[in-house]
Parts: sequence; structure tokens; C-alpha cells
Amino acid sequence: MTIQPTARTFSALPPIKMETAAPANPLRGVLVTVFALKIVVCAFLLATVSLAPPVSVDARFAAVAGD
Repeated sequence: MTIQPTARTFSALPPIKMETAAPANPLRGVLVTVFALKIVVCAFLLATVSLAPPVSVDARFAAVAGD
């Protein structure tokens, strides 16, 4: 009676293949451009608000505030 090996040998293993990189998504450039434009618009709006002169309080607003 012969004993059969239960473990696989190295010669029985499939060959190791290097994984190829997936091609880049063609819309990635559009996504980066949209994000960049959103940041530019946000910076412009924040700069506009921060440079705006203060609004003088009118009597109507003071009455609503309870003064």
C-alpha cells in the first residue's frame, strides 16, 4: 500500500502571473477639472463676501430684531 501525498507540490501549482494595471477611467480628467472649478468658485465667493462693505442697519431691521 502506497501513501498518496495530500499536499500539492510546487510543480502542480499554477504559475504566478503579474497583475496588469487597469486602464485609467477616461472621465477622470473631467472629474478633476470640475473639482478644481468648484474650489475656484468657492474661493471667489468667499473673497467677494469678505471684501463686501458692512451693511448699515436700517430701522426696519432693528424693529424686527427687537431693539
